[in-house]
Amino acid sequence: MTDLLTKAQINTNFSGSDQKEVLTKLANWAVELGIAVNAEQLVKDYQAREQESTTGFGNGIAIPHAKSNNIDHAAILVARGTTAVEWASLDDKPVNVWISLLVPDDQADTHLKLLAKLSRQLIHQDFIQLLQSGSADEIYTRITAIIS
Repeated sequence: MTDLLTKAQINTNFSGSDQKEVLTKLANWAVELGIAVNAEQLVKDYQAREQESTTGFGNGIAIPHAKSNNIDHAAILVARGTTAVEWASLDDKPVNVWISLLVPDDQADTHLKLLAKLSRQLIHQDFIQLLQSGSADEIYTRITAIIS
């Protein structure tokens, strides 16, 4: 089983000017890392999910996710932006941290478990603070502990 999160899957210097650019960069990154097969399809998967309801949880954090047969193995990407991007978040504030969950179609249970574990942490101020200003190593250690 491939690791859900490696240090190569954390970028604390991410940039994007709007939601589409952020989703496109996440998708291209997932393809570069061998997590997804086709970036264009992944962007469509992300956008379809955003149409259902926003993945912007508030406090500057969004969890864009996709469940697709375009995804090779379950993985998490964590990106912290250099600028905040409008995301139609639940608190109407822009987003600068993205935790992207990528799961193959046939692993719906994995998808739901990861989403539940991570979203439960988003009520904790220390976790939000870590995502906003912690180092990649600190983020890696904390998220690995949450999902294992």
